[in-house]
Amino acid sequence: MEKVWFHVDVNSAFLSWSALKLLREGQALDLRTVPSAVGGDEEKRHGVVLAKSGPAKKFGVRTGESLFSARLKCPQLVVTPPDFDWYVQNSKALIAILGDYTPDVEQYSIDEAFLDMTGTEALFGPPLEAARAIRERVRRELGFTVNIGVAPNRLLAKMASDFEKPDKVHTLYPAEVPAKMWPLPVGALFGVGPSAVKKLNRCGILTIGDLAQSERRAIVDLFGVRGDTLWNYANGREADPVTKQHTRDNTYGNSVTLPRDLTRPEQADATMLALCDSVGRRLRADGRTARVVTVQLVDNAFRRSSHQRTLPDPTNSTDRLYQVARELMEQMWPQRPVRLVGVSAEKTGTDQFEQLDLFTDSTRRQKQEKLDRTADALRRRFGGAAVTRATLLTPDSRKPSALSAAKQRDKEKE
Repeated sequence: MEKVWFHVDVNSAFLSWSALKLLREGQALDLRTVPSAVGGDEEKRHGVVLAKSGPAKKFGVRTGESLFSARLKCPQLVVTPPDFDWYVQNSKALIAILGDYTPDVEQYSIDEAFLDMTGTEALFGPPLEAARAIRERVRRELGFTVNIGVAPNRLLAKMASDFEKPDKVHTLYPAEVPAKMWPLPVGALFGVGPSAVKKLNRCGILTIGDLAQSERRAIVDLFGVRGDTLWNYANGREADPVTKQHTRDNTYGNSVTLPRDLTRPEQADATMLALCDSVGRRLRADGRTARVVTVQLVDNAFRRSSHQRTLPDPTNSTDRLYQVARELMEQMWPQRPVRLVGVSAEKTGTDQFEQLDLFTDSTRRQKQEKLDRTADALRRRFGGAAVTRATLLTPDSRKPSALSAAKQRDKEKE
């Protein structure tokens, strides 16, 4: 039986979800219909375009550029701040719908998923009919639109979903590859980044078709083993699994760009505690624990560094996450001032056991776990600000105000 894969991709996810929330709150203007963008607080140095509307794209506004630059291109640009809690809710709602059509849902990112629809024709009809039904249901029940690519492998399904947008279903079967995929610029091929585009263009390879029809050996010589993968992709063959990214879904992380550069690790203590508190809450809300803690720092020359530590037993305790993160932060603090601090909990699972030894204060840990659970319950009932750690009630010189607004990405269940 030939495999059937769908790739479901939310159209302008962050922008669409923000627009939907504002409409539900009573705003008359639909951000999707005007030049608009989701971006951070420019005064706190978060002034970057995270997502843009279709009308904004026509002005040349690009994801990742500064809001200052975007407004030069489009003075009437409407900017709204991100709401990551709301984005997670919408992502979960989407995955729940997709799960009604197949048990084999592979979430690729917050706004993308692969569906193995092989053998479901008897239940939902031919692939195109099933894809249209999913697309229409998402729009009807959730209020946003998706593109769906239909193909015999994940690579081609992902490529197909990037064809004409929004709210479309596209197929990309092997026989359609020369007509639909090969004329596209080589940079449109999955896995081909800007530096690879430059290399390929210098060799006269401008389109995906040029790459597909090149000598395989020449591409391998140019990129090494990765060249073989790209050559196969250009020919519509899934040489490597496309969904390696899904392992990121097991990572719970937060980071914040600081209002001012910090020169000593102790100046970031309150920030790190707030980040660990947020990550710990999200782990506990999902009933998960983590075995690895990673800390990331970015200095004022935009040099990025990270250290991680594997724990002897898994945890979702805010205190344990903070203790490890603080030690890592002190070990890796760079010579230059720091502008961004981040922490993530990785290799997560549902293990709730802990291996005690002679040096473990089990009574203290039990008390801390009970305190965490009580605080979480109070926050769910009375709001996120109902319980605040005393350490965070310090002057602004120690606690960046940006944390309270933009970086408490707790996935608490209402």
